[in-house]
Amino acid sequence: MRDPTYDLANQQGATALLAATFDFLRRNNIEDKAIVSYARRHCLQHKRKENLRLYRRLMRTYEDMGVLMAIWFSQPKFLDKSGCPLPLTFATGPHSVANLVRVSRVRISLNLVLSLMRKSPSIRLNSDGTFSALKRVFVLSELKLPRAAFVVERYLDTLRRNSSRRKGETTLLVEQSCHVSGIDLRSITPILRDIEGRGAALMDSIDGEIESCRVQRTKRKGVGELGVLIFAWTRPTRSAK
Repeated sequence: MRDPTYDLANQQGATALLAATFDFLRRNNIEDKAIVSYARRHCLQHKRKENLRLYRRLMRTYEDMGVLMAIWFSQPKFLDKSGCPLPLTFATGPHSVANLVRVSRVRISLNLVLSLMRKSPSIRLNSDGTFSALKRVFVLSELKLPRAAFVVERYLDTLRRNSSRRKGETTLLVEQSCHVSGIDLRSITPILRDIEGRGAALMDSIDGEIESCRVQRTKRKGVGELGVLIFAWTRPTRSAK
């Protein structure tokens, strides 16, 4: 017989998850009626097949831009003598965005790449018309919702896989966190800088390793995703009600 304490914790955990999700959606201008409408449809459709083609295509584009950034930061022909990414022109030549797209073998057009580069805080458009890479990770701040969906969907898949794995059949995925309550949020700036620096170095190393395992346009079985997410959070302590 199940302990009612666990049932109550599960119910309240579900409430907290939904509350955080709804709050995030509202902060990004998703109306309550749209949230309620989707929740109602989801509950009624046991074998739902939502049309998510646009979202999936957007995520593939996001992934392709990540490939571009990885090549820009690792391919010697795009690096200076100190190993830093060279500024790229948008036209032709060995140090151009067009050549980066060609070498990367991504599935998006040069025009779309240029448009996304101009919008990303990971890249700077210089006064001479060249592009400089500021961060290895490609980011578009206006795509908070799709990024959140991507992360939450895969994190929940990780929890499900880890809880249902059978001995000898699957590999346990890494899923752990460091959490300290009662910390002085006014004094943690040096810690956050340290986390950012060490985390960026770790992710760059992992990105290069798993990028080397990417296959090119194959339909063979056994092809899927491997990803790692690191994030830090701060949150003021709230009084228990």
